[in-house]
Amino acid sequence: MNHQRHRIRPALAMSLILLAGLAAPALAAPTPGTDVLYTLDADFDRGTLQDVNHDAPDNDQLQLDRSTVFFPYVNVAASARGTMVRIDVNTGQIVGEWASAPNGRGRNPSRTTVDKFGSTWLSNRDENAGGRGSVTRIGVIQGGTRVNADGTANPTGDYLKGPFSYNKCVDRNQDGLIATSRGLGDIRPWTNTGGADDNGGVTTAADECVINYARVTGSNTRTVAVDAQNRLWTGGQDLDHELLDADGQATGTQFNVGCGGYGGLIDKAGTLWSARNFGLLRYDPATATHACLDATHGDYGLGMDPVTGEIWHTNFSGNRVAKLAPDGTVLGAFAHGSQNAQGVAVDNSGNVWVAHSLSGATTVGHLRTDGTYVGNVALPGGVGPTGVAIDSNGKVWVTNISTNNAQRIDPAAGPVGGGGHRVGQVDLTVDLGAGAGPYNYSDMTGSVLGEITAPQGTWSVVQDSGHAGQTWGTVTWNTEAQGSVPAGTSITVEARTSDTEAGLAGESFTAVANGVTFAKTGRYIEVRATLTANASGASPVLSDLRIKTSERTGVFSCQATALNLAGIISTRANPQDVPCVDDHENLANVQLNAGILTVRANALDARTDQTPDDLTGTPPSVNDLATARARIEQTRVTSGLLTIELGVIESNASVACAPGPNGLVPQFAGSSSIASLKINGVTVNVGSAPLTIPLLIGSLRLNSTTTTTTSVVQQAVVVDTPLTDLVIGEAKANVEAKPGHPGGTPCRV
Repeated sequence: MNHQRHRIRPALAMSLILLAGLAAPALAAPTPGTDVLYTLDADFDRGTLQDVNHDAPDNDQLQLDRSTVFFPYVNVAASARGTMVRIDVNTGQIVGEWASAPNGRGRNPSRTTVDKFGSTWLSNRDENAGGRGSVTRIGVIQGGTRVNADGTANPTGDYLKGPFSYNKCVDRNQDGLIATSRGLGDIRPWTNTGGADDNGGVTTAADECVINYARVTGSNTRTVAVDAQNRLWTGGQDLDHELLDADGQATGTQFNVGCGGYGGLIDKAGTLWSARNFGLLRYDPATATHACLDATHGDYGLGMDPVTGEIWHTNFSGNRVAKLAPDGTVLGAFAHGSQNAQGVAVDNSGNVWVAHSLSGATTVGHLRTDGTYVGNVALPGGVGPTGVAIDSNGKVWVTNISTNNAQRIDPAAGPVGGGGHRVGQVDLTVDLGAGAGPYNYSDMTGSVLGEITAPQGTWSVVQDSGHAGQTWGTVTWNTEAQGSVPAGTSITVEARTSDTEAGLAGESFTAVANGVTFAKTGRYIEVRATLTANASGASPVLSDLRIKTSERTGVFSCQATALNLAGIISTRANPQDVPCVDDHENLANVQLNAGILTVRANALDARTDQTPDDLTGTPPSVNDLATARARIEQTRVTSGLLTIELGVIESNASVACAPGPNGLVPQFAGSSSIASLKINGVTVNVGSAPLTIPLLIGSLRLNSTTTTTTSVVQQAVVVDTPLTDLVIGEAKANVEAKPGHPGGTPCRV
């Protein structure tokens, strides 16, 4: 914790970690609370760690990883069926199937790639209307319980109900549930009624894990590759390439340089590689420069060595796979065990895996990154391997177009082959159903993105206040000495809120300032901290982060009383006094007797009011206030030979939040007025000024204001006698501290 600067770990160190088995990001359910501090390892584990860690010796703080970790799924484009199938790589269970485009639009997806947050982009090979193609993103969700539409539990229900351990799907109808596929064959409608989604959008998609559909300039789209900023690079058969931002919106970056447009990837330096049989595209976004490389570099599948960053590129025919330097120089070409090849993938252990193509092949080639041929992995029951990818456990997945299945290869199994290495052996086959036709030579697990140096990472957490409409107030971070932001690095914190956990994904993140009050309402808040390295690889350190509601430390109280004769109350608003609420009481006339006094009064009215009505719904602001008013039209007080006659009496008291030297403070005010006064028929001028008049039975006090640091009491008329007290027109306004907040007020959080 005492490290002030932290460098991203060297590649070899991270490779050793990855060899032990790359796990998916740590996932957690919402954390309950209205004021929660995250500072220890266990606290940070309540959230989702993406490309950040709290590993020893840098415990109890977050810093950037060397490499992105990825989710335990393989995402298969069932091309012939026009869908995408997601498989759990640990169990082989198919967790869902989704249409790749709206009804009436071109589908035939052929490539998939996974973004930094586990969602899957796919390209639709058959879309070319208006000279444009299309891409679709399928969100990822983990946890939750299957339910019916009314939220009742049903293991085969059409909906998922939180709490979720992780969710990137969007609750579009805000019902608190996520409508999504249960598994293979459960493809929810995407009606596209009236062509609503023809030009992009998912408004008619019944499945709420379908989160983006975008039309792109590259027609018959093939290339989909995600960069370290979670942006999507696309390319089409017409050689057009376009960049979409992390939200799936066009950025204005579009180019056509006469090559590329098929399989693609982003390398460690952020360079886009896009394959084509007549020219491999190498495009550097930083300088907007490109090269079209000839077929000696390869013409089909692309893979990247996670350790060296070298690019591997297959030739469709000729038993040849080339190894390229990051600058495009050919470093060598090697045999892989078959005349044909499509997809290629490289793992962290120095193994290269080559899919031996849809042309009736039944093997996957295995060689080492030094070119040593190890052998061919037999695919029992698998014909036409087109794509290969490395999963989060370091195993290899292959999709077989002719047998409608996907198979998992254990690299540590099988016979010993060239160089003394195991050839590998299939240990799991997953049936994708008739007519799937999986094509899919692409980054269908997210491993290529996982091999990109992570210039940024995120930690996000969902917090549950337990109350709908809760107002959240501050996020504060790096209050401990271990927190650091070296020159050129940054920590950006954003928040979004919703009354349902499922609804969070449909809200936009907005930036919040450190310790500065903001106003976002909802039962749940999701806070995301993004750590960004500088050019030399130094990482910022997030030592701690606290999320608080804008819950006020006190409340207003208020009360208005028209008449109080020796404890006999007539016409009182808000009798409970604390807290202040809107109340109104009135009475046409009353006569009270107590001791030596008799009181008659007409048109008694008492009113209290608070703005805003619900203090939990908003943070403190100028002119938040509580008011009390008592009003009586006519009053007659008699005692023996004494008669007091009063015209309209009005008493007002208020407390409002007003600017002070260190923020908002309570400001009190009280006033009253008496329209007319006669004592035994003699008129006395009063108005609104304080006045005390001696009486034979005691005293008459008028327009009395009593103010303390926490209250104001306004009394219009007080008849004070040794035996009986009478108060006419009393208004009170106070502030009361909440338990645990000595000195608290509704003007402070």
